[in-house]
Formats: sequence, structure tokens, C-alpha cells
Amino acid sequence: MEFSKSDMSASPSLKIAYGAILIALAVALGYALALVPNIELVTMTLAFGGFLLGGWWGMMVGAMGFGLYSVLSPFGVAPPPLLLAQIISGAFIGLCGSFLRRIRRRDWLFYLTSGAAGFFVTLFYDISTNIGSFIMISSESTLVPFIVGGLSFSIVHILANTAIFAFLFPVLSKYINIDNG
Repeated sequence: MEFSKSDMSASPSLKIAYGAILIALAVALGYALALVPNIELVTMTLAFGGFLLGGWWGMMVGAMGFGLYSVLSPFGVAPPPLLLAQIISGAFIGLCGSFLRRIRRRDWLFYLTSGAAGFFVTLFYDISTNIGSFIMISSESTLVPFIVGGLSFSIVHILANTAIFAFLFPVLSKYINIDNG
């Protein structure tokens, strides 16, 4: 697939269509792996939205993707502080995907950079959602158990997304030719 900057900026409807497809894909992949603890493709898919569509649209795709994923969850809608943390984190993830677009290369360094991006966006997501969750059940006596209990889940999530980003993101980006000019 080839995308030139002029093609994408001249057609907002094209960005909306691609954004909607990426949001639907992220939500579907999220539910497909919902029973596998801390292994997910939502984050990478929404970051790829930023890679494909650029910063502003990536933020929109990320925010709406995590918002819909949470609101439509068969496990129930997240409480407002957690939902807000997911939406903000989604926007950040989409924005970070646009930075990968700017530094894309065809060598091992892009694999390393993609893995680092996966690490940092997942760390940001886990910290944000842990804060959102803690706000819901906050008390001084629950802070330490809450942080310690969530640490093992966060470590698995962060390491899994680091690997997913490091290997899958560069492979997918090879099939997209974007003119940054």
C-alpha cells in the first residue's frame, strides 16, 4: 500500500475510513485475546493507527479505540476514572505511533525502537490505568497491596507488548509505503 502525504491530507474521509477500520480491528483483536491474561494486540493496532494516519488522527483513533473497547466490553463498562485513563492512554499510544512513522528505517534499529515504544506506551498505560483503578477504591490501607498486586500483571503486560511491538510493528510497516515529504 502506498500513501502520500498529499493523498492523506486531501481526503479526510479516507483517514476516517482507515481510522474506523483500525478501531474495529483493535476492538476485535482485544476480544479475541480477552481470555489470555495481559497479552493483547489492541495497543499495537492503535499505535499503528498513528503510524498510518499521523499524530492528530492517531490520537483520535487511539482514544476512540480504547474507549469503545472498554464501553462495549462483555465484562462491563469500566468505571469513569478507569475509562478516562484508558482513553487518555489510547490517545498517547496513537501519538507515539506517529513518532515511529517519523523515524522508520529498514534496519535492526527500527526493531529496537519499536520494542522500546511498546515498552514505554504500555508502561504509561499500566501506570495510568492503575491510578484510575486506585482512585475508585482508594484508601491508605489499600495502596501498598494494590501496587504490589498489580506489579506482576504489569510486568507480563509490558514485556509482552515490548516483544509484540519489536517484531510485529516493523514487519507490518514494511508493507506500508508512506511518503513523509
